[in-house]
Order: sequence, then C-alpha cells, then structure tokens
Amino acid sequence: MTTSIQRNGLLTEALQVTEEMASLGDAGEWSAVVEKEMQRRVLLEQAFAGNHKPADEQMAATINAILALDKQLMRQGQVARDEVAAELGKMKKGRKGAKAYRDMGR
Repeated sequence: MTTSIQRNGLLTEALQVTEEMASLGDAGEWSAVVEKEMQRRVLLEQAFAGNHKPADEQMAATINAILALDKQLMRQGQVARDEVAAELGKMKKGRKGAKAYRDMGR
C-alpha cells in the first residue's frame, strides 16, 4: 500500500509526464505521446493501487491539473485527426482526378 507521501510523489510525476505529453502533442509527435501515456498509466495505477484515504488538497490539485491537460491533449488530437482526414480527402480527390484524366486519354 502506498503512503500519502508516495502517492503525492507518483501523482506529481504523472503530472510532469502529462505536461511532456502536451508539449509533444503541440509538436505533432503523437507516437511519443502514446509512449508517454503508457509511462503515465503505470504511475497512476501505482498511485491509486490499494485502499487510500480521500485525496488531500495537494493531490486534488494535481489530479485536476492532469485532467485539464488531458482535455487539452484530446483537443490537440482531434485537430490533428481532422487535419489528417482533410489531407486524405485531398489525396483521394487527386487520385480520382488523375484516374479520370488517364481514362479520357484512352
């Protein structure tokens, strides 16, 4: 069972990893974000393993900061997904146009 001090330390480390994830998301480094998420998941699982007393103010503030950054990451991911979808749409139209051009030449 983790003590409150250990739990705070794990949550603080998870917050640092989440901050790194947000920076990586800003840079479009999504594979690195996924790797960091796995690291963060381990920290959070350790922090919440076993029975614990309710979170104190410091823990609650850290958890809220992690959640706020998660929302930011989700928005970043949605924007990146939309950009990729738009590019794929352009490529598909380009292929259709090229095919139509080739077909007309026959």
